[in-house]
Amino acid sequence: MKNLLRNFTLVVISFLAFSCGEEENKNLPSTSIAKIIEVTPEFSSLKEALDITGLTSTFEGSGDFTVFAPTNVAFDAVLGGLTVEEYDTANPGVLETVLKYHVLGARILSTDLTDGQEAATLQGQNITVDLVPNTYFPDFDADLGDYEETSIYINSARVFARDIKCSNGIIHVIDNVLLPSS
Repeated sequence: MKNLLRNFTLVVISFLAFSCGEEENKNLPSTSIAKIIEVTPEFSSLKEALDITGLTSTFEGSGDFTVFAPTNVAFDAVLGGLTVEEYDTANPGVLETVLKYHVLGARILSTDLTDGQEAATLQGQNITVDLVPNTYFPDFDADLGDYEETSIYINSARVFARDIKCSNGIIHVIDNVLLPSS
C-alpha cells in the first residue's frame, strides 16, 4: 500500500512537472511551487507548515527557487507525534527557520549538483551535496524512467524525485527534514 501511494504521488508530481515549465510548455498554464505543494497529498504537512509560517506567498508568485521538499513521512519522524501547529506553538520561530533551510535562492537542477558542493539556503546556513554512485545496485527511478546511476543526498536526506520544474523554480523531493545547526 505504501509503495502504491508513493508511486501514485510520483505519477501526480511527474504529470504536474510536465505542465509547469514555461520554456518547455508555452501552451500550458504555468504552475507555481506553492500549487504543486498544495495539490500533492504527500506534501500536506509541508503545505500546513508554509501556511502557518506565512511562507506560502513566497512560492506563489515569481522568483527563482529550489525547494527540497520533505514528505509527510519525513515530517512525522521529526514532529514526534505533534501536529505541525502544535510543534510551531511549542517552538516559536523554529519552523520558519527549518523551512528556509530547505530553500535555495536559484533554480538548481539535479544535473547542476556536484559531489561535495555547498549551497547557501534562505536560512543562511549551507547544505552539502553528496553524489553516491550506484554502480552495482542502481535504483529504478520512476521520475527518470530509468535506473538511477547516482543517488543524490542533501545533508543526509536522499533526493528520490528530482527536477520538478515550476514557473518559479524547481522542487526536489527528499525523504528527511533538513535541520540546520542551532
